[in-house]
Amino acid sequence: MTNFTVRVVLHGVDDDESELYTDLHDQMRKQGFSRQITLKNSGTWKLPPAEYSKVSADAGSTVLAAAKKAALVVMGSELSFSIVLTESEKPRLIHNLEPAK
Repeated sequence: MTNFTVRVVLHGVDDDESELYTDLHDQMRKQGFSRQITLKNSGTWKLPPAEYSKVSADAGSTVLAAAKKAALVVMGSELSFSIVLTESEKPRLIHNLEPAK
């Protein structure tokens, strides 16, 4: 399984607490993404704003397509958002993330 971290930026939306980001969180969840990560031996942690996690055997292009689908539902145009996806087979390393409750 591969660890995917996805960052989605909605263009023209300055507040990550806005209704559009709330809608994005819901759409990303429907696509199998989470806003937190669980690390072996250290617990579960919240990701920074507008970052999502997915652990999957899918190809990166498939995971990216799922994120694009979620953002497109919210924003209506592929030009109105940006996405960066990273993938790793290795365990994630973190610093100073807030514990998930």
